[in-house]
Amino acid sequence: MHPKEAYRQKTGTGRLSALSLLDSEILIGIDFTHNPRLNELISGTGAGQNIFPVVLYPAKDVYFTDTPSFKEDIGTKKLMVIVVDATWFFAQRMVKLSTNLFHLPKLSFKNAYRSQYQFKRQPAPECLSTIESCYYLLEELKSVGIANKKTEVSGLMEIFHTMVNRQLMCEQTRRASDGEERKA
Repeated sequence: MHPKEAYRQKTGTGRLSALSLLDSEILIGIDFTHNPRLNELISGTGAGQNIFPVVLYPAKDVYFTDTPSFKEDIGTKKLMVIVVDATWFFAQRMVKLSTNLFHLPKLSFKNAYRSQYQFKRQPAPECLSTIESCYYLLEELKSVGIANKKTEVSGLMEIFHTMVNRQLMCEQTRRASDGEERKA
């Protein structure tokens, strides 16, 4: 998670995702090359870890959830998805600076999704918030049998829609308040 996401937005979608997903962690920084915890996770040196780490990030040589070799390459390992939580500008910078992520396989969506953000502008319609990304990825992983099909992930989008609706209500209240101040 980029520091701006971590310290300026206590209820950002990355934090909401981490609070909603089992076995998730938030690591804060910009360059994770020498981050001891991330390097421990990537190398699988933690107690009894047998993991297959990937970065959820668009790339030329990307896996899609339905790529036949993806499931084969995971094999009996536990899939660990690294989700970069930042604006697109900062996410690109974080991935570029973090040389320990270079060699890791990249994972992307097989389907085209559009962000449902209504109060925050994304650089392009296909740029998703972190919580939307987690939701769609989990749904795709379930559909190809990598994640347990019984895993319920709809709560992620419920939280997201609640947050969006609250933000829209706050914006309407602020605009109404500004309008009354102008009349006075």
